[in-house]
Amino acid sequence: MQQPPSYGQQQPYEQPTPPEQQPYGQPPYGGASPQDMQPQEDSDKIIAALTYIFLPWVSIFILVTEMKNKPFLKYHAYQGLTLALVTFVLSCTVVGLCLLPFIFIAQFWFAYQAYTTGIFVIPTLTDWTAKLFKEFPRQQNPY
Repeated sequence: MQQPPSYGQQQPYEQPTPPEQQPYGQPPYGGASPQDMQPQEDSDKIIAALTYIFLPWVSIFILVTEMKNKPFLKYHAYQGLTLALVTFVLSCTVVGLCLLPFIFIAQFWFAYQAYTTGIFVIPTLTDWTAKLFKEFPRQQNPY
């Protein structure tokens, strides 16, 4: 039985238990590694761009075929599905109908971003996507 330290003595410092060691190259806590979040083929960038133009059809196609095994395409497919859902909900309101031309322009901007930069974050929409879909791949935080 340990006795408490007397007045003026420091208490022993307890080391926190380290998290389980992941095999080399495996991202911790289910995040995708930065290498996985890059397009594996040139056609991946085109397919990712098409997910934002042809809502939600290309996204559904990606998720029901073997393309779902590519984190880069899966990321854009889920984000495209969320954008399609938001567009559908907004189109049921008068204000949303007024916003549809801007959403249409945004779709092409998102397609351009997917093709040129790869992984990008749409403010608020990416957070909603992560909450809606448990399998939404996230890039590991480098910090």
